[in-house]
Amino acid sequence: MKLFGLLGAIAASALTAVPATAAVTINGSVAVAIVGVSSNTASIDYGTTFTNSIFSVVGSASGNFAGIGGFQVNISPLTAAIGASFSFLSDFGDYTGTVTGVDVAGAVTNRTVSAYVLGIFTPKGALAGYIAGPASTTFSFTQTGLSAATSGSFTLASPPLPISPVPEPASWGLLVVGFGLMGASLRYRRRSANVTFG
Repeated sequence: MKLFGLLGAIAASALTAVPATAAVTINGSVAVAIVGVSSNTASIDYGTTFTNSIFSVVGSASGNFAGIGGFQVNISPLTAAIGASFSFLSDFGDYTGTVTGVDVAGAVTNRTVSAYVLGIFTPKGALAGYIAGPASTTFSFTQTGLSAATSGSFTLASPPLPISPVPEPASWGLLVVGFGLMGASLRYRRRSANVTFG
């Protein structure tokens, strides 16, 4: 009877044990400089398509990505519009995702377009011990002057960075009007609640 109890305990521990070499999702970030950015519009804006005409290279990396600095990254064109697809290929892994947020800041002659892409990063090469998992890329494109050269960079982050939307001027206007109406209604209620007895 003791033998069956011992065998049962061994079987239970074998079933619940996690192998030491179990693959895990990668955690960290990579900063990529985009060299030779071209755009399909004279002034960059929402809907502009950015193309990498020369190459992109990893400038710095942290977390589980540490040590992959200098790797070249082959990126697809990126359209700064919600729903547009984006991908890249590299020796340390591949990424594919969809644009879920775009922000445009500045005047026509001095503008920055930022795009947030949510997708999946699949490690390979030096990072082959990790499994595919959710990640985000956050782009920044800057143009100073109409039809001027555009500079660009992006950061890959796993797990994904949260998106921080910037309210548009119309949204701020609605917010101010809403607070104004709330204040007016409270003031009106206070005034009409006064009761006098004669």
